[in-house]
Amino acid sequence: MESFRKETETAEEEFVQGRPAAFLAVWSHSDDVTLCGGFGGVERGWQNVRDRLTWVSAKFAEGTRSRNEIIDFVGTEFACLVQTEVIRSRLAGQSALSTLEFRATMMFRREADGWRIVHRHADSQTRTQPPQ
Repeated sequence: MESFRKETETAEEEFVQGRPAAFLAVWSHSDDVTLCGGFGGVERGWQNVRDRLTWVSAKFAEGTRSRNEIIDFVGTEFACLVQTEVIRSRLAGQSALSTLEFRATMMFRREADGWRIVHRHADSQTRTQPPQ
């Protein structure tokens, strides 16, 4: 799992530079994958998730990414990672760098060819906010 985590980290660095191929490669390509986030919405199924991730990555240029792991759990067939992330990047149509902060949860499944992402949920509500 440690090797896969490093591969995923490298892939996410590529992703925020507008190059999604490595990140797409660490996902399961099955119909039960899900994505919550990606600039809003929910996607289910590999084709929908792939299309959304490709669209999102195209919004980034010259990006850097850091993360703070909160907790992880690794079982024999499934694993989970909870973390916060900070992305600094030029967003499409903007000349200045933007900073995006996310809390993110990813679920992984062991498949025939190794570990793969099967779910990612990221949102920007990183600070406690009382109800309005």
